[in-house]
Amino acid sequence: MADRHRLYRALVRLYPRQFRRDYGDDLVQHFGDLVTDRGARAAWARTGLDLTITIPRYHLERIMNDHRSTTTLNIVIVVLAVGGIASFFVDAGLSPLLLIAAGALAVTQRSALAQALRVPDTDRRHRRLRIGTVLVPVFPTLWSTFDLWVDDSWSIRETLVTIVGVLALVGAIGFLIAGLATPRTPDRGQLADAG
Repeated sequence: MADRHRLYRALVRLYPRQFRRDYGDDLVQHFGDLVTDRGARAAWARTGLDLTITIPRYHLERIMNDHRSTTTLNIVIVVLAVGGIASFFVDAGLSPLLLIAAGALAVTQRSALAQALRVPDTDRRHRRLRIGTVLVPVFPTLWSTFDLWVDDSWSIRETLVTIVGVLALVGAIGFLIAGLATPRTPDRGQLADAG
């Protein structure tokens, strides 16, 4: 019987970490109770089906939570905008289409984006401000280096430097705005005063 419990405990490790922490011991206890009440075969039939259905479901819920969805949305908007800016240099003709798509997505999803910024989180605020501050000097540094390479022809190197520089500038501005827009987590003293 201990081997069956060990195997079930190993299968419970397939759940997402937070779910395991909250419910893992209870699941193993419930499995042990099922084995005692109904026998090993019935317990494995019931829990095997349960594991097959619920493990993927809880992983999808973890992936599709609001924070991750907003992060994915931000990444898609930035990739479209960067693709639009980069296609200016390549002369691919896609630039207006990609920039319009990025703008339309940002406008149509503005409430989700704004709500993600309004969640009080001091750590996230500091992280965004730090990243923005680190990215600020990248643009002028690249352009000063780029001036050393300027000659009559435009090469791939200059194109890449320009794209990275523009990305750093856009990223710095975005992270600084997002950091400033993210409220701080209230102190425990403030929470006690409010209650």
